[in-house]
Amino acid sequence: MQSNQQLIRTLRSANASLKDEIGELQAETKKLRQIIHALNTLQYNIDAITAKTDVLSLIGNILSAALEAVNSENGSLLLLSPRENQLVFVEILGQSREQLLGYRMPANQGIAGWILANNSPILIPDVRRDKRWFPEIDEATGFHTASLLGVPLYDDDRPLGVIEAVNTLTGEPFHEGDLDILILVARLASLALVRAEETTTD
Repeated sequence: MQSNQQLIRTLRSANASLKDEIGELQAETKKLRQIIHALNTLQYNIDAITAKTDVLSLIGNILSAALEAVNSENGSLLLLSPRENQLVFVEILGQSREQLLGYRMPANQGIAGWILANNSPILIPDVRRDKRWFPEIDEATGFHTASLLGVPLYDDDRPLGVIEAVNTLTGEPFHEGDLDILILVARLASLALVRAEETTTD
């Protein structure tokens, strides 16, 4: 009798572990689908660029695809204005869109400025522990930035801007896998921006 009870407990434990593994696999599958969809969206936008392309709409699509890929709803795409040496928030998705759209900041300021100056992606689990963080933006908008991903946009050696993703939908910090995904998205985004620039100046 005792052995039967032990067997039942063992089977129940194995069943619970199997359910957990299935749940994790389902979550990973959903994530992969999001990534593939985001990359396909970017590729479609690149292929569809013509002289009549609405560049602002293109930028919005780029940012939307980037955020989908890393499971976030809040982020920004900043472009460098070389003449003024400023980073301009040209597209915002999420809570702070109205307050930040068009906002300008010195190109060497904050985390975005560091990313651009160093041509280096960054993952910050808690921005409030990072000396490069520029808190004035959160203070002005009332938004609470926790975890942040940032990736530079470059055309060879020419800086274009920065993509930032802020806070995951789950509330957990971003991880290295998210950064790898955003780096890939940023490469396609840079290509799209350059192609749009070349097309509109032809």
